[in-house]
Formats: sequence, structure tokens, C-alpha cells
Amino acid sequence: MAARVGRLLMGSFRGGIESTQKVAGIVTDLDRRAEALIAADLKVTFPGDGLLAEEGTELESSTGYRWIADPLDGTTNYVAGIPHFGVSLACVYGAEVVLGVVHSPAMSETFTVARGGGAHGPDGPMRAKGTSDLKQAVFLLNKCYLPSPILWETARELLGRIRAFRYLGCISLDIAYVAAGRVDGLILLPAEPWDIAAGLAMLEASGAGYAGLSGGPVPVGEPSGIVATAPELLEQVLPLVQFQDRP
Repeated sequence: MAARVGRLLMGSFRGGIESTQKVAGIVTDLDRRAEALIAADLKVTFPGDGLLAEEGTELESSTGYRWIADPLDGTTNYVAGIPHFGVSLACVYGAEVVLGVVHSPAMSETFTVARGGGAHGPDGPMRAKGTSDLKQAVFLLNKCYLPSPILWETARELLGRIRAFRYLGCISLDIAYVAAGRVDGLILLPAEPWDIAAGLAMLEASGAGYAGLSGGPVPVGEPSGIVATAPELLEQVLPLVQFQDRP
């Protein structure tokens, strides 16, 4: 399903896509077409399953299973012709993600996680790994749609203590990169469930350290910010994160 959506997106990538402003961020016709494709696939492949998707599609569940989908995560990158965008799908039963997929069509990479089966990426089983020395760490930052100063205030104490930070602009791939051990950590301001659901299961399965911005648990299916790190870094990083949700 994710690969089919990816092929749809790649058919128009760098093709002069027009976008329109929405309450938070931008949306394109490809977002809507991709979401319609997911809804149609689910009705055939998993009849009765529910769906919650970014552009407003909702299906009631009669099976207890609900899919949380972002058909095009990183729309701003997509419109600009930057290949860091993805398709994120998660299947939730109760409060548990039982299946997650983050697909990067422009880079031909797929990250998956399944209950009892672990997490797997392009290089094999995903294990969060990285430096235990904060001074050598590379972190990703993602502000979602809160004003930029909130991100800098949140991460200010951390930024002077790590080797480097990067801003890539696709939440689902950012989380997958932590789980795969490609980067040492991520500071993410509050994001929607479709941005993070699949990634949360990958963090859990890969052994990453993660928590909400205030140090508490991250609930599935609710908007939440995340601090995610290589296992040895979380306790060092949490005291440095100073998050206040303010205009």
C-alpha cells in the first residue's frame, strides 16, 4: 500500500506541483489523491478497519483495528523538489501500534515494524545506536507548526552541548532515522498522530530512548512532542529540554 502511494507521488515529483495553504502547513492535490488511494485499498484489503488520515478521511472500525495514515509527510519538501518526504502508515489495535510502515519513495527506502517481529529497514534489523558521548551527538530538530522561537527555546540548552543538529523536515523519516541508528537523537515539537504513530513503534522495537517533551509517556493516537535518542543519551538530554507551549 505504501509503495503504491509512493509510485503515485513520484509520478508528479518535481513536476511543478501547486499547493494551497491550510490551517497548518500546505496541502496539494497529491495529498488528497494519495489519501483516497489508501482509503480505497483498506476497504478492499482490510474491510471493516477504521482510518484516521491527515486530510480528513475517517472510517469507522468494526474490527477493532484502526489505521493512522499520512499519505504525504513532508509536503513542503515535496513541493520544493527535495527528496526527503515519506508515506507513513500505522495499524493500531487498542492503544498499541501492531504494524507500522514509513516509506521514502524518492530514496527507495522502507522502514517497517510489526508486533512480535521487530523493526527492519534498508540495512536489516533496526537498532537505535549511536554515541554515548553527548558532545559527539548529531540531532535532528523538527518544529512542526509551532513558531520557530519555541523550538529554539526548547532545544537551546541542548544545542550548545552536541556536535551538530540538522533540520530535514519530514517527521516520520526523522523518527525512523533515530530508530535505525542513523542519527543520535530528535527533538520534535508537538505533532499529529499520523506523523508519529508508525515511528513510535519503531523506536520501541529498536531499543531507542524516547519520551514526551516533559519526560512523560507518549500516547498513541494523540498529538505529542517527542524526545528520541540513542539508548544511552535520553537521561542526559531530558533535563536540557525546556518546552513551553506558547504563542
